[in-house]
Amino acid sequence: MRSRFFKFFFIGSMIFFFGNCSKDDNSVPILPNEDFSLKVENNIKVEMRDGVELAVNVYRPDTEGTFPVILSFGPYGKDNLPAEYDPVDDGNIIVSEYAAFETPDPAFWVAHGYIVIAADTRGSGQSEGTLNVFEDQEAEDYYDLIEWAGVQSWSSGKVGLNGVSIYGISQWKAAALNPPHLTAMICWEGFTDPYRDGFYHGGIPSEFIDGWFQYRLLDNLSATNTGYRDLPMEVAANPLASASIYQELSIGDRLAQITIPSYISVSIQDHGLHTRGTINGFQAISSSQKWLELHGRKKWEFYYSQDALSRQKKFFDHFLKETDNSILSQPTVRYELREAYYDGTIETADNWPIPGRTLSKLYLDASNNTLNNSMATNASSVSYDATALEDPEFITDNQRVIFKHTFSEETNIVGTMKLKLFVSTDQASDIDLFVGIQKADANDNIIHFQGSGDAEGQVASGWLRVSKRALDMSKSTEEVPYHSHNMIETITPNQIVEVDVEIWPTTTKYKAGEQLILVVQGNDIVESQESHKNNVNYGNTTIYTGENRQSYLQIPTL
Repeated sequence: MRSRFFKFFFIGSMIFFFGNCSKDDNSVPILPNEDFSLKVENNIKVEMRDGVELAVNVYRPDTEGTFPVILSFGPYGKDNLPAEYDPVDDGNIIVSEYAAFETPDPAFWVAHGYIVIAADTRGSGQSEGTLNVFEDQEAEDYYDLIEWAGVQSWSSGKVGLNGVSIYGISQWKAAALNPPHLTAMICWEGFTDPYRDGFYHGGIPSEFIDGWFQYRLLDNLSATNTGYRDLPMEVAANPLASASIYQELSIGDRLAQITIPSYISVSIQDHGLHTRGTINGFQAISSSQKWLELHGRKKWEFYYSQDALSRQKKFFDHFLKETDNSILSQPTVRYELREAYYDGTIETADNWPIPGRTLSKLYLDASNNTLNNSMATNASSVSYDATALEDPEFITDNQRVIFKHTFSEETNIVGTMKLKLFVSTDQASDIDLFVGIQKADANDNIIHFQGSGDAEGQVASGWLRVSKRALDMSKSTEEVPYHSHNMIETITPNQIVEVDVEIWPTTTKYKAGEQLILVVQGNDIVESQESHKNNVNYGNTTIYTGENRQSYLQIPTL
């Protein structure tokens, strides 16, 4: 009876889903190509190497035979069903009753001849033990689950990983251990460096960890949980990247040990959480068969869309089922060149950073608040009141500085921007710089994009706490500055210092006549997971341009 209900539910959901796809989506609808009904086995206990038992749900075709396995592993609760998404903020998401938050939908994959396993990490959901998010122990558990799944009677012996955000992040360390049955991975919206990608942006502490830890982790602890480390407290107590906590939680140099075929995707606008680290992960792994996809849409809506699923399925069909299809001819990088909110074209490239790009400089001129192709000849400066605001939404003109550049010809900015500034403060011993890149038409109307939190996002974001301005030159490139964040160098009032601000990657088209807007201020520019705390600003911050202080914005153009 359950299997028959599932068939009707799945087909009905697919008809509803595909009937509500964007008109811009021209991919072929993915419908079940096998008559598989669903068999569910909940809370199977799997013993880890140290005796702790983890709980898994197994969703598989209700028939004889063996099938490849798709595994997701995380702490949000595999049994918190159905997953809740807001149709306004998160988009048009249609999934079955079996799809936990940010994990592959068993209904879709089982219908196509796969087994889906959803597993609770230690101390979460229905699993025993102590919560160990991002730790090496979590990776060892993932290894053991992969090997368990690879030898079950219903398994073909090929295991793939798939999931979004934390269900993507956990894949890196597990894949670096090279479990024998791990065959391929789909890492969607992950990160690789908890300090720089999520907890501190440019050395400025993020608020994200506090709400995430309580709502996503503590609220999903298992009844048998034996403890957890207080990550928000540890992160707050360790403002430098050299602290041992970040060495324990980061994958570091082990990314190079990943050699399996990998499909990696991230929203190009998810600044402050996923964009930077996911791209860095793609660049660092050693897989000879790897793909990177950059999109500008709502991240969960896109992950579950027929468009994205078509490529996920093609990837797994080839590497888990050995199907001869066109995945090997798909360009290595697929990205959306954005023009506005949900408006862009699909482009491809052979690698990231995009080969053939040009690094161009737009020089700041504080005398008229412009960005120009040539250096500013005269020395000038401009100041803004950097004192932290209780509500950044009501910022006034004197609390930010804006520089503008009008493009005379179509310009595509694809990659990481860098802002070179000469700055000082008249009162404080430190400065928090919040940088935004925006787009405006010829009449100064701001053109919005899907942001990391809402539909009124900007082109790109960057941050820097000036006392953490020191660069690690062994890891910095001409395009991307890499801050060591392992020392505090405070400044004195009116001391002018030179800094480089990393602005997270973007893929944006500017037409002739459109304007690039550079915003610099003392607090968050857009509301989202980018929100920050413990702001050090007060008094006025001054930016210097011209003569021997040539502040500039470097942009990668195609």
